[in-house]
Amino acid sequence: MHRPPQASFVRTLLVFLLALTVQSLAGLAQGQPTPGRSGTATGYVRDPAGGGVLSSARLAVEEPSHGKAARPNFLILLTDDQRYDDLGSSGNTVIQTPHLDSLAQRGVRFRNFFVTSSICMASRASYFTGRVERSHGCNFYYRTLAPEAWEESYPVLLRHAGYRTGFIGKFGVAVGGQHKPTNDFTTFRPFAEGDYFPQGKNGPHLTNIEGDLALEFLRQGEASTAPFCLAISFFAPHDPMQPDPDLQELYRDVTLPVPSTVRFEELVGLPSAYAEAAWYPRFHRLAHISDPLSRQRYILDRYRLITGVDRVVGRILAELRRLKLEENTVVIFSSDNGFHYGEHGLSTKFYLHENSVRVPLIVVDPRASAARTGVVEGQLAANIDVAPTILELAGLPAPAAMQGRSLVPLLRGEATRWRDAVFLENLAKERRPMCDGLRTAEWKYITHFEQRPVQEELYRLSTDPEELENLAGKPEYDRVRADLGARLQALRVEYSGVASGFPEWIETQKEKTENWEDYRKRYLRLRSQQEARR
Repeated sequence: MHRPPQASFVRTLLVFLLALTVQSLAGLAQGQPTPGRSGTATGYVRDPAGGGVLSSARLAVEEPSHGKAARPNFLILLTDDQRYDDLGSSGNTVIQTPHLDSLAQRGVRFRNFFVTSSICMASRASYFTGRVERSHGCNFYYRTLAPEAWEESYPVLLRHAGYRTGFIGKFGVAVGGQHKPTNDFTTFRPFAEGDYFPQGKNGPHLTNIEGDLALEFLRQGEASTAPFCLAISFFAPHDPMQPDPDLQELYRDVTLPVPSTVRFEELVGLPSAYAEAAWYPRFHRLAHISDPLSRQRYILDRYRLITGVDRVVGRILAELRRLKLEENTVVIFSSDNGFHYGEHGLSTKFYLHENSVRVPLIVVDPRASAARTGVVEGQLAANIDVAPTILELAGLPAPAAMQGRSLVPLLRGEATRWRDAVFLENLAKERRPMCDGLRTAEWKYITHFEQRPVQEELYRLSTDPEELENLAGKPEYDRVRADLGARLQALRVEYSGVASGFPEWIETQKEKTENWEDYRKRYLRLRSQQEARR
């Protein structure tokens, strides 16, 4: 039902004032800063129905004068291209990740956590803003994040609320206009991707550099009474495969089994849309995982990179203990997307199968009850949930534009109505086929909406967790497919804010056709060379 603008404004203003009152009372009860004291923070009020900014307020904050226990600190750890089972606590018996596994023992591990877009820039923008790709519009290569969207990201809101904020590693998001993210962090130390030895081949490994900078940030804050939020976005285990030389002998005697789901031929069981467009994943598969030996070599190098991250995480956790910060620091670990290791005859990410969109999530809140340690949570969660979770734990309201839900009720084990489906999409033209879909506990439904007629994938996850049998063309599943299609369209409309569910930019976004044309040529050339050697 359409509401008059005046009614919407009054309703939103009342909700906002109530949130401020609750926050102030909570602050008084806990000795936290309340509105009306020194310092300022920007709070934005948006129409919950999806309209623009209705008003803004300057929320006053100050650093607590009685120590660092008033508001929690945050340590946000993000890897690049780490799929859900590249972790010991997820059941991987080969990879060595003892420090990350210790986080799972101390906190809550989400076994059904997904990125809504499985590509670096779009996913990172979703982590920052709590919005899906077709809402924030930040896309691979050509579409940047609007400055007003960045202003409602969790790092900016925490900085305005008096947090000492730091960012180290791969930032991976282009913010449009003249806005410089440098100004929104107390410490901003980004690294360009593509080289694990930025100081030369005999210099330290990038992962170790990122760790050293993290320790430096923590030590610099010893004299500060402000809480901190430190986000470390490790480049590992992204290509190129350049693990720390100190780890080169690790896993040398390991022989990886080849799961029955891995195919050494291409695009097994997939619609023709992939054969017409997926040139980069096909080239990458031929180059790195086209046979059991090359696949093992490639994956073990990735494991070495992940173990390198784990060792640095161990150093950071030890420093938190030394500085007596561990008991008030919330630790969140995840990855920006998953990765195919040959499943479906694919490599890399982008698409919407489990190996690509399902990633680890571990949350440790040391203030939680002992009953909430070592918990494995099965509810469907997504990267858009991380920003509202951080804000709620910090005692701050989430902007109405955020589309994710705070995970705090799940972290606390509280009974709550939760989502029964996660929205998924790939809107990068140069990583076609573009597609979107829905993931429930029972089903995965994917549409290749550019194709005419539209091509679909339907998998029954309860009996086919590896997504080997596409049921979309079987008449007995027409009703399931129609129901999931209707639910998908409703989420398209909800998240995009337009009646069609497809903002105009999806079709009109720029692309460099020479990029995917180059990958097509490289793929064909490599395939020809490999066939000639047989």
